[in-house]
Formats: sequence, structure tokens, C-alpha cells
Amino acid sequence: MRLRALVLVVMALALAACTSAPTASSTTTTVPAQPLPAIDLSATPAGWVPVAYGGAQVSVPASWSVYYPGWTDCGIKGDSLYLGPATATTAGCFIGFSPRTTQVNLRHIDRVPSPYRSDKPVNVNGVAVYVTPSYGPHPVLVDYAPSIGVEVTATGPLARQIVNTLTRSPRVVALASGSVPTVPSSWHTVTFQGLAFASPGSWPVTRTLFNQGIGYPCAVPGVALWLSPSVVALHTDQRIYAYICPAPVRPPGPQTPKDGIQVDAGSQTATQLTAQGLRLSFSRHCLALHGLTACPAISPAYSILVLKVTVPGRSKPVYVSIGLAGNGMVARTILYSLRAA
Repeated sequence: MRLRALVLVVMALALAACTSAPTASSTTTTVPAQPLPAIDLSATPAGWVPVAYGGAQVSVPASWSVYYPGWTDCGIKGDSLYLGPATATTAGCFIGFSPRTTQVNLRHIDRVPSPYRSDKPVNVNGVAVYVTPSYGPHPVLVDYAPSIGVEVTATGPLARQIVNTLTRSPRVVALASGSVPTVPSSWHTVTFQGLAFASPGSWPVTRTLFNQGIGYPCAVPGVALWLSPSVVALHTDQRIYAYICPAPVRPPGPQTPKDGIQVDAGSQTATQLTAQGLRLSFSRHCLALHGLTACPAISPAYSILVLKVTVPGRSKPVYVSIGLAGNGMVARTILYSLRAA
């Protein structure tokens, strides 16, 4: 009887093990990590300059004119890139030019117009693009890329070549959800006004009392960092820097995107930005970064990622400006290294 009972116990344990196996395996299922979006750097021909507009980027020859929102005239009628929707004063800028010149316009869209939603998109440098038909000796090309929020309209000899440079902007990579990059061992940590972050060890660190604004003050501000080589610029903003700029040149040209970081931590920041004509608008979707709250600016949105950062123990925010260049990974690494000191 004892032997029979022992056999029954062993069989019961074996059955329990078999029936519990599927339950155990279902709890160990892993979800694959979402890959980061990529930028096709080869889409920019040699000697051309990438121009970012929100989540999109096209490249143009360095000799082109680039009109940012806010310009009220057409300037010289030549090869030009226009960013943003046409206004009452610029509506005629995109028409009536010589067939020998190329005109390109980028404006924001949220979705593809209904006549084209059933069309199959084509892949342009990793971006799904809806291409509309174009006819005639001087066709107007209209392409839609809702995944990066842009409509591209182009006409002229270089129209298709410009459109074919369309890709994501570094902003998309910097702000994308996904894995946090590892800080390289050659980088070092910089602390300033309760803030700490990592930056390449080769970048010099400058500290000033001045607020120098965001971007190049003698061109269109807020477009690209202008300090060269790449630096870490720390401003207490106790004084406003007075620039003496040459006579304004119209129209402006493309500004080369640059890596770097600038931190403005004083009370003069808002005053100087207003004096530059910058009207920062920040997203309601903020990032929680190691004890900090960082709200990215949604306007302007070119080759600088501006963040309004709330630092524990400070009554006013700190403004962090990170250069957006290349594939965006340097900016992403700096961004996700931000923390309370």
C-alpha cells in the first residue's frame, strides 16, 4: 500500500508540472524594442546644405535663398526654398518666376489629402511619400509625407532633385521614443546652475555673464547654433550682449546645422529672445529626465532643439539649446544625459 501511494504522489507531481508549463512561459514573453528612426545622410549631395523644418529635412545648394516664416518680401527672384505656409504678402513669391529657376516650398500637414489616401506611397530615403501626378513642360511637383508632417511643392529644373533629398530631420531622432543611448567613455560631465549633462570631451566649455540669444543673431535667429567649433556655452544671462551686425542681406541663405549645447540660466533670457524676434512655443508633452522636467519647443523647429527645463530648487526655468546635426544621435545622447546636479 505504501508503494502504491508513493507512485500516485509522483504521478500527481508530474501532471502538475506538465499543466503549469504553459502558464510559466506566457509570463516570460518579451516585446522587441522599437527601432529608432534613421536619417539618410547620403541624401545630401556634396556641397549642399540640409535645411530642417520640423520633422522634415531637404537639402539645397549653398548658394540658394531660404525664406523662413516671418519674411515679408520675396527678395531676389532666384533659386529659393520657402518654409511655412504662404502669407498675404508672400503668396506671389512662389509663382511667376523664370523657368530657369527652381522654387521649393515646405509646409506642415497632418494627413494626406483625401484624393490620394488610397494611393500607394513610395520610399524616399526611408520616408513614405505620396507622389501626385505632374504634367506639362514646367510641371509643379507636389509630394506628401505625413509621417514627418510635410508637404513639398517644387517647380523648376532642380525640382525633382531637391525633392529626392527629402528625409527625416535630426529632431525626429533626438526626440524619438526608444532606447536611451550610452554615453561614450570619452565624454565628460558638465554641471551648471543645478543642471548636469554629458558632452564630448573635445568640446571646450565657455562661461559668460551674457545672454547671446539662440542661434546666429545677424541672420535668422533660432535656426542653427553658430559657435564654431562645437562648444558647451554656459550663460548666466546677467547682461545682454550687444551685436553690431553688417547691413542685412536679403534674402538669407541656408545655415549649416551644427552640434553643440548652450544653457541660458538667467532672468534676461526671455527679454533677449523677444528682442531677437523669437517667440518660443513649447509642447505640452514634456520629458521626465532624471529629476528634471524638459519641455521641447515646437516653434521654432529648425536645427536647434530648445528645451525649457525645470530644475529643482530654481524658481525660473533654464533654457537648454542643443544643436541638431548629422544623424541626430549626438543631440539625443546629450538630451537623455540631462539630470539634476
